[in-house]
Amino acid sequence: MSGDDAHLRALARAEGVHLDFHDLHGVRHEANPDTLRALLRALGVDVDGAAQIEDALARSSSVKQVIAHAGDPITVPVPRACDWSLLSEAGNVVAEGHSNGMIDLPHLGVGYYDLHMDHAKEDTIFVMVRPQRAPDLASKAGIDRCWGTTGALYGLRSATNGGLGNYADLGAVAATFGHVGAQFLGVNPLHALGWAMDEIISPYSPSHRGMFNIDHIAVEDVLGPTPKGDLIDYAAFRGRHRAALEAQFKQRDKAAFAAWCATCSEETCQFAEFEAISEIHGHDFRTWPAALQTPGAAARKAAGKRAEFHLWLQYLADTQIDAAQARATQEGMALGLYLDLAVGPRPDGAEVWMNADTIAKGVTIGAPPDHLSPEGQSWALAAHAPGPLARARYAPLRSMLRRLMAKCGVLRIDHALGLLRSYWLPEDGSPGGYITQPLDSLLAVITIEAHRAGCLVVGEDLGLVPDGFREAMNDAGLYSYAVWQFEGTHLGDILPADTLPPYSLACFGTHDTPTLSGFWHGTDIDWWQRVGWLSSGDRAARHSHRAKQRASLRDVCAIPSTAHIDEIADTIHRGLAQSPAALVSVQMDDVFGELEAQNLPGTINEHPNWRRRLSVPVEAMEQSAALLHISDVMRDARGTPAHHDDTDHPEEAPA
Repeated sequence: MSGDDAHLRALARAEGVHLDFHDLHGVRHEANPDTLRALLRALGVDVDGAAQIEDALARSSSVKQVIAHAGDPITVPVPRACDWSLLSEAGNVVAEGHSNGMIDLPHLGVGYYDLHMDHAKEDTIFVMVRPQRAPDLASKAGIDRCWGTTGALYGLRSATNGGLGNYADLGAVAATFGHVGAQFLGVNPLHALGWAMDEIISPYSPSHRGMFNIDHIAVEDVLGPTPKGDLIDYAAFRGRHRAALEAQFKQRDKAAFAAWCATCSEETCQFAEFEAISEIHGHDFRTWPAALQTPGAAARKAAGKRAEFHLWLQYLADTQIDAAQARATQEGMALGLYLDLAVGPRPDGAEVWMNADTIAKGVTIGAPPDHLSPEGQSWALAAHAPGPLARARYAPLRSMLRRLMAKCGVLRIDHALGLLRSYWLPEDGSPGGYITQPLDSLLAVITIEAHRAGCLVVGEDLGLVPDGFREAMNDAGLYSYAVWQFEGTHLGDILPADTLPPYSLACFGTHDTPTLSGFWHGTDIDWWQRVGWLSSGDRAARHSHRAKQRASLRDVCAIPSTAHIDEIADTIHRGLAQSPAALVSVQMDDVFGELEAQNLPGTINEHPNWRRRLSVPVEAMEQSAALLHISDVMRDARGTPAHHDDTDHPEEAPA
């Protein structure tokens, strides 16, 4: 190894760039110099020459901050004698004094503070005071265990939604499941996708994660008959839906809108400006005129009056989601909506435009090969760089979490391993590598915001989980995410349900896995071959492995060899309900017996991702024998009271 490479590796280590990692099969992958340079540049470190590397290595240091628990004594060492003052988020002086080397702060409540020395803002320590733990089921709802359902909002059928599930459907389905004992309704991310980005339909490829998807806004019944097909035609729907929104804007309730605008954030106004400009210059702000590539006076002027329309759309989405959550809790759900936070925003979207100073340059987020995608994944999403994000007091993360947690009782953090490390893919074609994330700081922000909102948090901790990560997450009060079909031995046998983690949300499958029926029949394996990932021999080997998984489930669940798929689903759901997991989720697709999955990770157009409609209309769910049946299964095994009358089971209700 040359001296230059040794310095490069030392700098990478100091800046949190991993020098190697082990994949799912235990194979070690060493980061080469090109990867190290690309990842360091993404972190804002100059590595163009040996002198720059040595200089960066000499200057490498962490951001000044303190993390403490509410109520605990806080002592802050400082390098010199100084006068000091502690300011709250609102800028009010909480405490002040003089120090000769140690500052003893008073007992502080949960929140964020700035500790100024000699009253100089440039010499400041950021103090985060977090609760001992995020809220849990007992503190939030007064119960120890519950069940709920998760499904695709876009896939809901109703007589008036015009072809895509909307926020009114969300409230209606929450009420329906609440009546039969479900305590939460989980859906795909509701993040804004962007008005001008017509091609994007994935809820996991948002323009901004703190703003809301306008495709789901319920409009008056002017969309025409709802299509009957199994797949959604987004282009056709958006044409009808947006025309209806334009017409409704002209008849808006100006007083109610003005009252909402008086309380909305500057971020929301900037997002509306972005949307208005995108109608003129296209969805990718990186191609806009230079003066418009950052928020400010020029962008505000370019957006003009059209920004009011996009602000109004956020008003509608915001108030309709609130209404859905209110209906969920009024109709019996202890938690209500269970929302999902995507891993990151698109590099061309509003979140990156609004936070250029904290975004990592020249990289996107992905994942190495794992059980979800044998080819690995490139998610084409932007990442916030740890150092710049810390220097910004985590403001983009704080505001985003605050906005989402205000809308729900549970928030799921997709790919929670990103709180510890992120797999970044350089845009220059260099191999990917891992970046260390400030876990303690991120958990502090999450727990502070969850405490303020009274929101449970689930961390999706699937994949290559480093030792100690789950323990750290659970200690902070975040629930683990246990997908039963992945809970197995190294030989491939699925473990009994009683081994599922108690402090978790447990489910059999997710939007990224086959449905229960699809798992049993191996439809995902057939899709993998269809898209070219498996040869016929590989396909046979995968089916053989799946047969072993089925056999292990038959053993641990006592499923007879003659059992029909409905009996198998009942037994698996009963096993979930009897497990120690605090929260149990059943997929809506499994409740109603769907075969095909919502998404095949690693594909875009090869599989009809994010387009499948649920077979049972919203209006028919209330009297569905399948819904009443899953309620009985959950109630009998989990002890959750049901609200329906057992004598009212319809004999010929739609399933």
